[in-house]
Amino acid sequence: MISPFLRRASILVALVSGGLLLASAREARAYPQFQFSSGTTRCGQCHYSPSGGTLISSWGRDEAGDTISLGGDGSFLHGLWSPPSWLALGVDVRLAALRNDVGGADSPEVAFFPMQADLYTRLAYDAFSLNVTVGARGVVRPPDPSLGGRTSDIGSRMMSREHYLMWRPSATGPYVRIGRFQAPYGLRFVEHIFFVRANTGYNLYEETYNASGGYVDEDWEVHATAFTHIPNSLPDFLGASGAAENGGVAYGEKRFAKMAAIGLQTRIGIGKEESRYQGGAVGKLWIEKARLLFLGEADFIRQQFPQAGNFAQNQFVSYTGVTYFIRGYMLGLAYERFQEDLAVSATGRNAGDLEVSIFPWAHFELNLLGRYETRATAAPNDTTRGSLVMLQLHYYL
Repeated sequence: MISPFLRRASILVALVSGGLLLASAREARAYPQFQFSSGTTRCGQCHYSPSGGTLISSWGRDEAGDTISLGGDGSFLHGLWSPPSWLALGVDVRLAALRNDVGGADSPEVAFFPMQADLYTRLAYDAFSLNVTVGARGVVRPPDPSLGGRTSDIGSRMMSREHYLMWRPSATGPYVRIGRFQAPYGLRFVEHIFFVRANTGYNLYEETYNASGGYVDEDWEVHATAFTHIPNSLPDFLGASGAAENGGVAYGEKRFAKMAAIGLQTRIGIGKEESRYQGGAVGKLWIEKARLLFLGEADFIRQQFPQAGNFAQNQFVSYTGVTYFIRGYMLGLAYERFQEDLAVSATGRNAGDLEVSIFPWAHFELNLLGRYETRATAAPNDTTRGSLVMLQLHYYL
């Protein structure tokens, strides 16, 4: 039974969340750290998307309440109301405070802002479903930081990052979907500043229009996607950022003994100004006794510029991390590397990340991210440095 106080608090939070939908939004993806560590072997178990991310399923909600958070009811609206079987709803809200020091006269920067506010809707009929995500582009530094200033242009900032029709007759087996979404690739972190997201075609608002299909089994899965860039003729509500590319993506994953996974991936994007050919691998290993999950991703990218005499450069991007997880708490350490041009040593960047998450009650997360980044320069023995400390309050409905 839920106490009257918790009922009133839940309703209040829901109303606040709805109001924040008029503030700003940031892309929400999956938490790859929960694969294996929470007892769930594939990301598609906790999400309606076959590859994970965005709206969580009833299984994912149960996991959030029973194995991830210290307590509470992970159901929609904390169990106060259950949507009918053909309807699934969700809300993701993040408030953030940060201190960003990249050097220069304007550093350090201190800011507080609504980071994400997304509304998810899924309508299902038999094996078919329509999935839509609506929010607003976030603005960290608006000209007028007051509440009125942040909401005055909300209409022009509203957008739909995902809207797709999917045929998926069962939780395992084949599926087909068409529309706008992020094609399966990589570790799919929430943090878009990580190099393996920012430099592989999966940065903020870089969802493409796709025709995708695949097969998901208990121990393996494969996904293949053909994509096209967002046409300039579409309204801003359907717009996106990133390179104007057309191409394809393939991802395959094999899981072992409910404790490890290896994935191979490739992506080709062809554009008038830039083309990218990339391939890489993803790995995860869960050590139950130590409560440690090791994660890694590495990608090689060949970047070509047809309008610059077909100039080309080879790039390398990687992520290596370990996460300690027990119910209610998650601690992560990671090292990142991005080499913009493998032929030029002064184009390398390194980053170290410390991430602490606390899940005190179902639907709530407190997250602290610390990041220290270095970048080589053309001058001998000269390196630029930057740091970021960000505190987030995450609530999902």
